Amino acid sequence: MQRSRVREKMRRQEPVLCTAIHFPNASLAEMIGRFGFDCLWVCTEHVATDMSLLEHIVRAGRLTGMDVMVRVVRGNHDDLIRPLEMGAKGLMIPRLRTPEEVERIVYDTRFYPLGQRGIDGANPDADMGFVPIAEYTRFANDHTFIVVQVEDAEAVDCVEEIAAVRGIDVIFIGPADLSQSYGIPGELKHPKIIKAIERTVVACEKNGIYCGTPGLDVEYTKMLMDMGVKFLTAPGDFGLLYRGFRQVVETYSQLGFTFDPPES
Repeated sequence: MQRSRVREKMRRQEPVLCTAIHFPNASLAEMIGRFGFDCLWVCTEHVATDMSLLEHIVRAGRLTGMDVMVRVVRGNHDDLIRPLEMGAKGLMIPRLRTPEEVERIVYDTRFYPLGQRGIDGANPDADMGFVPIAEYTRFANDHTFIVVQVEDAEAVDCVEEIAAVRGIDVIFIGPADLSQSYGIPGELKHPKIIKAIERTVVACEKNGIYCGTPGLDVEYTKMLMDMGVKFLTAPGDFGLLYRGFRQVVETYSQLGFTFDPPES
């Protein structure tokens, strides 16, 4: 069974850096994995990624030794465990507001003694059934990380209780939705957001888990790390492609080429 690069870095108290794939493509995931990133963030909440394609992306991560973290749709038990059985090492669960909701997530995604995740044992995360169930469940608990997203003001208000739930590894501040919850949509570096991150860092450190949030740029990432944030995201494929093609347009416009983009 494959060990989790993220969990092993957490045990050494090292910072973790993820990148994101917005355009789901297994070959792109494999290329990203060749760069040696700790983790690839795949979203099924906002991106239409079907299960068969997700399975190929997870396999590309396994091939290159890169953890894959899947942000799931908050649905039933199957929506939570299928990515894990494919071999994803991390789950991100959005819009959690109370410790009771987080406790339920742990129950569904962790094996005994932390929870009661359903056992199959014949999938990639269990080496296709080549290991005993007791060994598989123990290893899975040790090499799976659970990320809960705090994206609402009411969740920040009880973040200390959320951080105390045994079985989670990261509380991830989602600044876009949180800015909307605070009535300042789009102000991702607003003092209210910074204050929420600071409060979350304290709660996480008290309980031996990581605080995470997007590293919006290099300077901001450095500030976050100085604050104690240890689970960070770097630019993903969307941002890199946007800036890259924007640079192409600007450069070639200077050579006399014209561009005719569609109206928004």
